[in-house]
Amino acid sequence: MKKLLAMILASLMLLSLAACGGDTQTDAGKDPPPAAGGEPQAAEAAWPERPIEIVIPYGAGGDTDFNARAYVEGLSKELGVSVAASNVTGSGGSIASRQVKDAAPDGYSVLFFHSAINVNEVIGVADFGVQDFKLSSIVAKSPGEIIAVRADSGFQTLEDMFNYSKEHPGQLKIGMDTGTMVHVQSLMLQKAGFDISLVDVGGASDRVAALAGGHIDCIINAYGTIKDYLEKGEFVALAQTNGERSAGFPDIPTAAEQGYDLTLEKHYFFAFPKDTPQEIVDKFAAACEKISGEQDYADSIMESFRQEPFFASAADGMGYMDAFKTVVESFVSELTAS
Repeated sequence: MKKLLAMILASLMLLSLAACGGDTQTDAGKDPPPAAGGEPQAAEAAWPERPIEIVIPYGAGGDTDFNARAYVEGLSKELGVSVAASNVTGSGGSIASRQVKDAAPDGYSVLFFHSAINVNEVIGVADFGVQDFKLSSIVAKSPGEIIAVRADSGFQTLEDMFNYSKEHPGQLKIGMDTGTMVHVQSLMLQKAGFDISLVDVGGASDRVAALAGGHIDCIINAYGTIKDYLEKGEFVALAQTNGERSAGFPDIPTAAEQGYDLTLEKHYFFAFPKDTPQEIVDKFAAACEKISGEQDYADSIMESFRQEPFFASAADGMGYMDAFKTVVESFVSELTAS
């Protein structure tokens, strides 16, 4: 019996060693060993091997769509695969951001969004924020939003609109998109004493159409979305929301100059699902940084949206995101308490 037991134990040990060691031919057909973080090294080195989808939270024609697409051609060239942009609209951008958050962390689904992701979270449109993604980099900065009205309003300054709103309480309607920066800025106008009504009419291009059609009286939009209307004299720019006048439209006074604090800085970013390998995220960021330094890119964004190139690493970018979130949280808390 002892002899039989020893033979069984010896056989088990031999089987165990064979399973652990394997032979050379068998191992050659297996996947490469995982790198730190659990992802196959070859998969990371080979990325990208197929088309990449850039998911944009708003419709075509707005500043977010423009800034995303300004990178698409360059990314295709730098990464060697097709890079396509998809517009996924709804819920202030949270539908698109959730889609990417829940996507496979393989580097083929990328979110292009901006600081409003924090507004989504603070206001409660979404139960997640930028911290639930792996930020690649900040790739653009808004030159400031424009507070605009139709020329037939007769308003030339914010004070003109302020006085009218006081004389006609609730009659003026400002178009906004719930859960976004323009939502917060519209609330800021109300807090500053403007007696206006907030109307959710959707994204940037929808707001322009609603103002032009006379359905609302005021919008807060990126310069590029209303440039043609300003040049034709159909819209009047009352103010810009920068802390200082933008180099792209220096003739438009800031709201702060006119005594109204509506300053919010908007940064645009690329982000991946949380568990995406860092090597992929870094490779994507390096491609973006190269594009941001090219003259053709700089000329394009200045011509269309009066922007200047801006790039920041993921580490610095989280600093911008956190600072913005603090401002919004403070404002919403103060508004709720009042």
